[in-house]
Formats: sequence, C-alpha cells, structure tokens
Amino acid sequence: MAHPSKIATCCHCGTRAMLRLDAGHHTLTCGTCGAPLRDLKAMPLAKPATAAVSHQPAPKLRSLPKAAAVKKSKPRKVKKRKSLWRKVASEAFDFVEDIFD
Repeated sequence: MAHPSKIATCCHCGTRAMLRLDAGHHTLTCGTCGAPLRDLKAMPLAKPATAAVSHQPAPKLRSLPKAAAVKKSKPRKVKKRKSLWRKVASEAFDFVEDIFD
C-alpha cells in the first residue's frame, strides 16, 4: 500500500514542497529554511478520463422476460364433521361385526 503524499507550505518562507510520509522521511520542517511546515493538503488525484463520445444511437435494452405470475393458493377445504347418525351407524356395524367374529 502506498503511503499518502501531501503538499506542505512553509510558515516562514512560503515555499511549497511535496511531503511523502514513509518510514525514512517523516520530518515536518522546510528543506529551504528549516522552519516548521503548515497547511498540509492532500495531493490532488488525477481526474478519470471521460468516456469517448459515440455518435451512434444507444443500443436498445432488451426487456427481461417477465416472471410467471404467482398463482394464489386456494384456501384449504374445511373438512366436514361426521354427523351423529353416521357415528351411530358405524358403532352398530362394528357391534354386528364383533358378533360374527
């Protein structure tokens, strides 16, 4: 990883110098007069190159296929209760079956 570079201005003579902050050079004094440096500013970054202008029409974007419509699930059918008559008939059938066994 690169160490940050900054522009420093001398508070006595006003000269500007690039200050590289790395392991070997970390003094904050002017190289010309030895006065302390002030007004540290970050080095301006190079602006990214602008894209070339195309005189052709922009390509038409293809539409994505639409997702299948989500089917709503039908509500569960309510189970009908057995009637009292059916329960009685079932018990009678079981009783008759037990007699023959």
